[in-house]
This record gives sequence, C-alpha cells and structure tokens, in this order.
Amino acid sequence: MDGQTLAESLSKQELAERILQAEQRIDCMETTLAAVADEIDGVSLSSRCSKCEESLLLVKEGMLYCPYCGDGHSL
Repeated sequence: MDGQTLAESLSKQELAERILQAEQRIDCMETTLAAVADEIDGVSLSSRCSKCEESLLLVKEGMLYCPYCGDGHSL
C-alpha cells in the first residue's frame, strides 16, 4: 500500500460498500441486543448515553444506567 491507509487505497465505491456493510452489521447487532434485553425481565434499551456516547442506556427498575461509564439517573 506504499504508506497509504486502507481507506486511501479503496475506491469511493468500495468505501461506500464497506460503510453499507458496517451499517448493516450495526443494525443486526442492535436488533440482537434489543432481543436479548427483552429476554431479561425488567430490562430494556434506551438512547445513547449523553455523557460518554459509548453505549446505549439500560432501563431497569425505573433507572437509566450506562454500562460503559456508569452514569445513571432515575426516570
């Protein structure tokens, strides 16, 4: 690749295809995670943590909780 990054060595079409594939994998993981949360009594998913933006918030027993940074508050 002569010092080029992978992104620099791919065509715009190849990059677009990789982005689409990554988005599809993310959608699949979000669907799976939501189904797993549904299987656990009293747990559901909420929006992305506004503090760290690294995780979706878990909702359990009237509390929002970020499993990544630990931030949380009552509903």
